[in-house]
This record gives sequence, C-alpha cells and structure tokens, in this order.
Amino acid sequence: MHAYFVPYGVSVLSQKEICSIERRVKNSMRSSLYEQQGITVVSTKKSTTFNKFLDSIDDDSTYSQQSACRSSTSTYATETKQYRRLASSYISGVGEDKNALSFWELNKHQPPYLTILARSYLATPATSVPSESAFSKSAYYG
Repeated sequence: MHAYFVPYGVSVLSQKEICSIERRVKNSMRSSLYEQQGITVVSTKKSTTFNKFLDSIDDDSTYSQQSACRSSTSTYATETKQYRRLASSYISGVGEDKNALSFWELNKHQPPYLTILARSYLATPATSVPSESAFSKSAYYG
C-alpha cells in the first residue's frame, strides 16, 4: 500500500496490484467519509409494518447516505485518475528530486482525500530497517 503513494512506486506496480490497492483506498475513503458525516451503517432488519413506517419517516437520511456513497465513488474515481496523471508527469519531468514528500507537497491540494491517506501511510516507514538499525546501535551504548 505504501508504494502506491510514491509516484515512482505506482509507476512500477502491476495493474493487478494497482487495482487491489485502489480497492482498499476506495474502502478507506468511503469509511472516512462516513466518519466525517456521522453516517452509521445499520444491518437490515426483518421487514415489519413498524419498520416500514420508521423507514418512511427516515427517508431523508437514507437519501443522504446513498448520495454520500455515490459522491464518494465519483470522488474516488476522479482522484485516482488525477493522481496517476500527476504521478506520471512528475516522474517524467526534469529534475533530480523525485521523492514522495516533495511530490505530495507540490500537489497537496490536487487530490484532497488521497493526500490525507498518503500523509498517513507515508508517515510510517515501509520497512523496519531503521528501527532494527537503531536497536543494533543501542547495544553499543549499553
């Protein structure tokens, strides 16, 4: 998942890997949208007359949930296309500094939801090598 948010990383991932990661990103975006709007997904109950009555009263919130879901899906599709285009142009551009942090700093307002997810994934190292190295060095200070 970490490689997807690195412009060079997304350029070397296979289409199958990209699709798998984008499905997870879509689910993350959808769940974060639900959290932001305070939407809770409830399980479907047995259809009784009383439940039908309650559902008829609550149609506005059901409509807003469906609308939020459709909006989230279109936002997701737009942002992933935009991100791939930006990453491709960033990699093909002239310059020596091709790291993920400079890319996201440059494009922080372009795909807003992906920027938030990238921040959370890129904030943690993708490998444990730095922490293992720190523990190894700490043995010498004993």
